Amino acid sequence: MARAYTVRTSNVSVSAVQDLISIQTTSGMVCEIDEMSAGQVTATTVGNLNCSFKRFSGAYSIGSGGTSATPRPHLFGDSAATCTARANDTTQTSGGTSVTLDSDVINVVNGYVKLPAPEDRWSFTLSQAFVWSLDTAPTAAEAMSVKVTFRETV
Repeated sequence: MARAYTVRTSNVSVSAVQDLISIQTTSGMVCEIDEMSAGQVTATTVGNLNCSFKRFSGAYSIGSGGTSATPRPHLFGDSAATCTARANDTTQTSGGTSVTLDSDVINVVNGYVKLPAPEDRWSFTLSQAFVWSLDTAPTAAEAMSVKVTFRETV
């Protein structure tokens, strides 16, 4: 049975290139990304920020400078996630083998939602990392909220 979790940040000041959210699988758990979204409450001028979605494997070093983020279960009373997560790491994930799965643009006024069809969802196997990277710094600090929903399976 797959268990669903959400990792989120709420109104965090973003002013630099960074890993918005990263999710690390363990040696005993895999995950599949279901949904990603971002929005902000301070921008009044249209601007577009480049972002990319990456898979890291091998001897990678997860980012730092941000904070650990607790994946929250969708079902009340469900067990804690086995995968771990981080948010807003200004020293980005590096090393190992990195594959860019997709790239896109976040419109700071209109927000961003990526909701892939089931057959288009990315899966991450044992000891891999999913990284949503903000590749363009905002012209001014943005109070951003970012969310990634994923499912764990054995």
